[in-house]
Amino acid sequence: MTKIISNLNVTKLVVNHPIGPDNPPQLAPYTDKTSDKLLTQDVLQMTNFAVNWADKLTDRQLDKFVTDGWIVVDGVFDHLALQALQAESGFVDYRDAELTAGVRISDIRGDRIRWITKNFFAGYFYLQSINALATLFNQSLFAGIRHSEAHYACYPVGFGYKWHSDNPAGRNERVISAVFYLNDEWAANDGGALEIVDKHGIHHNVMPVANRLVIFDSDLQHQVQIAHRQRYSIATWMRRDGLVPFVEEG
Repeated sequence: MTKIISNLNVTKLVVNHPIGPDNPPQLAPYTDKTSDKLLTQDVLQMTNFAVNWADKLTDRQLDKFVTDGWIVVDGVFDHLALQALQAESGFVDYRDAELTAGVRISDIRGDRIRWITKNFFAGYFYLQSINALATLFNQSLFAGIRHSEAHYACYPVGFGYKWHSDNPAGRNERVISAVFYLNDEWAANDGGALEIVDKHGIHHNVMPVANRLVIFDSDLQHQVQIAHRQRYSIATWMRRDGLVPFVEEG
């Protein structure tokens, strides 16, 4: 069985030339015309995923991010882009998630995941938009982000992800984390909230509402509360280390 994993090893930090207009990330969507492609691929374009991040993230929001360590952006993409991501998340062949040490411990995290590679058409357009967001962070906050990575995540009923940070054991490759939510009509009694502790030690619960992006410092502690309904999202990280391609293990 093939398993797609992320770059789990510490790699050299390369912060002297972050992504930006003069150094765009090398990403391209999967365009092979196969019979099992999603129908939305025939009409989906990068323009559907284009986001004016300078309008979405005002100076006030950027100040809040610096001060508190997290912000929420609603209504990120247009309807077609959201539908494409929702459809693709439903067709993904999910695999068991692992911790950084490569061990799955179901009483710590219960999500099943699939890393976004060139074979995920809508997901790669999503990463293009995230890299545009990273460019804004580099220009505004001198974040030094070099590239981004993301995976689709599915939390079955009765599962969550206990307290953790996205830079465990003193690592610091991940600069900014983000989670994009895909479930329509999510209610409070569906559970599955992201509970995050800000830079002042205050706890906040964020509901996984469709087309919402939560952006936070990768060092902040957070957890996913138990979901009472199957929960879909895209976990995302903006990194400052050298780009290491995804690998497939048979």
